Amino acid sequence: MNSAEYIELTNKRAGIEGIPAVFRRKYRVDSMPVRGFLCSKLWFGFKVAAYNFKTLLN
Repeated sequence: MNSAEYIELTNKRAGIEGIPAVFRRKYRVDSMPVRGFLCSKLWFGFKVAAYNFKTLLN
């Protein structure tokens, strides 16, 4: 369990699970002020694009 491969896998998992947490905390995906499937998809797409643009600049 303490091998280097296990530590590497846990670090990758933490990074992957951190992205939805950022969307919930910073971009407030759970409480979007829209109704309907299409509008929700559009707003979520804009939020993902903003996150990608911010990470690109950093």
